[in-house]
Amino acid sequence: MEELDQPGDASSGAPKTGYLLCITETKAKGLGTDEKVDVGILAVQPATGDIIYDTFEDGFMRNELETRLLHISPCEFLIVGDLTKATDKLVQHLSGSSTNVFGDRIRVERVGKKKTMATEAYSHVAQFYADKLKKNEETGNEREQNLLDKVLKLEESVTICLSAMITHMTEYGLEHVFDLTKYFQSFSARSHMLLNGNTLTSLEIYTNQTDHTEKGSLFWTLDKTKTRFGQRLLRKWVGQPLLEKNHLEDRVSAVEELKDGHQTPRVDQLHALLRNIKSDLERSLIRIYYGKCTRPELLTALQTLQRIGNEFAHVKTASDTGFKSPLISNAIASLPTILETVISFLEKLNAEAARKDDKYAFFREDHETDSISDHKLGICAIEQDLDAHRSEATSKLKNHRPVSYVTVAGIEYLIEVPNNELKNVPASWMKISGTKKLSRFHTPEVVRLLRERDQHKESLSSACDVAFLALLAEISASYTPLRDAISSLSLLDALLSLSTVALFPGYCKPTFISSPCASITIKDGRHPMVEQLLSSAYIPNSTSLSETQRALLITGPNMGGKSSYVRQVALICIMAQIGSFVPASSACLSLLDGIYTRMGAFDSLFTNQSTFMVELSETSSILKSATSRSLVILDELGRGTSTHDGVAIAGAVLDYVVRETKHWPVWQGRFEKDGELRNVHMKFSAQEGGDGEEEITFLYEVGEGVAHRSYGLNVARLARVPKPVLDTAILKSHEMERETKQKKLGSLSRMIANVFESNSDQFDQLVSGIEQL
Repeated sequence: MEELDQPGDASSGAPKTGYLLCITETKAKGLGTDEKVDVGILAVQPATGDIIYDTFEDGFMRNELETRLLHISPCEFLIVGDLTKATDKLVQHLSGSSTNVFGDRIRVERVGKKKTMATEAYSHVAQFYADKLKKNEETGNEREQNLLDKVLKLEESVTICLSAMITHMTEYGLEHVFDLTKYFQSFSARSHMLLNGNTLTSLEIYTNQTDHTEKGSLFWTLDKTKTRFGQRLLRKWVGQPLLEKNHLEDRVSAVEELKDGHQTPRVDQLHALLRNIKSDLERSLIRIYYGKCTRPELLTALQTLQRIGNEFAHVKTASDTGFKSPLISNAIASLPTILETVISFLEKLNAEAARKDDKYAFFREDHETDSISDHKLGICAIEQDLDAHRSEATSKLKNHRPVSYVTVAGIEYLIEVPNNELKNVPASWMKISGTKKLSRFHTPEVVRLLRERDQHKESLSSACDVAFLALLAEISASYTPLRDAISSLSLLDALLSLSTVALFPGYCKPTFISSPCASITIKDGRHPMVEQLLSSAYIPNSTSLSETQRALLITGPNMGGKSSYVRQVALICIMAQIGSFVPASSACLSLLDGIYTRMGAFDSLFTNQSTFMVELSETSSILKSATSRSLVILDELGRGTSTHDGVAIAGAVLDYVVRETKHWPVWQGRFEKDGELRNVHMKFSAQEGGDGEEEITFLYEVGEGVAHRSYGLNVARLARVPKPVLDTAILKSHEMERETKQKKLGSLSRMIANVFESNSDQFDQLVSGIEQL
């Protein structure tokens, strides 16, 4: 198993989250096809002990599964049983190539699924937790008992995944991660907004759409963390906007307090503390729990935790921190609580030996186990006997000078004898090596003593390992308070990251209002990622959506900035609901329960669906999920089919979204009359160039009204399409415009002939048609 939680290289794709994900599925009850399936997943992060599980029904597009995979971003798949063709192709699409959305090629393992798998899985899981349950009954740990009971009551498909993952992790000695049932979390917990796969991709939440790297994503824009564990928490926040107003306002207030005090000593102290944490404490702590930690790593982790505790040793209560925000003050107040525990462990260690990974001198003398002390004393006694043996060897050689031991090529206690004196060497002495001038020997007594010493050394090595594992187990007993302290550091790091973003020029604190439907008022909003990547100033635009004006219909020339504008609205809302300041002069928002996007045109290779079918399937999913408190973004819906059908479908969908009804009115006129829809366009200026061709200048500003032309030929010119092709296209475009106008004029002529016999509605249509021409 590879090192699962190493940071991903931005050049190779998204940063690895280190999750191993197990998946199993069955066809939905009553259906013989794979259009609908019941899916169970369980994802494990060995480096932190986090476990995510879920069970859900998915349609033929596998949107629900794709959403979860993009959020979790696994580095390894474990597939239980056979997958349906659509699911298997999705897994291959997301993980099979060197340029997949997760970065590197993902390892995929498969295990069989028996008919009795569900029963066997439950028995396996129950047996795995039997000893732990018994232990908790003895210690009276009621909270842990309840959590374990919850694990044993998981859905059948999740239990199958849990059993398979326990078996898989046992092969690597990492099965202890499942003891930490406190960190079992349901993916579908509704304490936060769930951004689906389309939204994650089209809004570039974690990776950009160009080369699937982190640069240019929303996470890249907001990530100013100093630690790996803080970065992991911020990543969760970015994909999980909050839904509870109180929690959100607490987070925003904490960010504001850190921003306002960014040059004060207490905030500088937090920055310096996090900046000096060089190790991944969360990873080190779980390695301690597994018994996989090295001695140097243990020393580094404990000394880092000691330094953190000492930094705030004066803090006795949250009020001592000097911060008003409960999030900040409670997090800081939890840090010194670990100091006494950490010091008690460090008192047992020899720091110099721990740095050098010297197992024999790792413990200070007064903290060595009896076994270690006994074997060390045995070795000392043998070495004294060896030293005393020199006089005996001297007498046997009949030397006038005392014999000295030498070490050659790692062989100790050799006695050197000149070759001209070999006649004095007893035959019982073993020759080990020699040169032209001398020979080296081990006496029988030296051989016996070295054998005894080696036995002591071997036993000493084993005793040192046993003592070290016992120490790790002792530290593991304090896992929860130590992990809670690291979680507090993660929280502080993520909050400081958002406060750093809040200091960006032109960023403001969002305000939240209570509203029965989505309400968005943004003044001078900007696209957070594009602004960071642009060398020139970004042109701001305002947005207003409310109960009385519920939709914007945006038109404009190709490349005029329509997509960037609609994305910036969604991104500002997401940033606000994760507690960040936003790129705008002001932002007054209601809490959204979902953000749904239908952007881009592509075929779905893994479901064999055309571009148009993908559009309609995704749109259908949005219509089923969106509520009056959701933000829906539809970009050029209906372009995959004929103009008339596409416009009709787009109009019907827009009517449904705005009115939450399937009634089909003349959507443009009626909406404008009721004021529920507002037509806006991206401004531009058109002027005749020196060669008689029309040149377009994009202004990237939102203006009132409709843009009646797309100016696609201008885009073709910017793309350096050959001039002969452009000239032909211009001629054909003018011909088609003339034909269209002639048809409209013919229709108007017939209407004029009957105008005095027509009703007022026909007269209004006549006036409107003349104005358009």
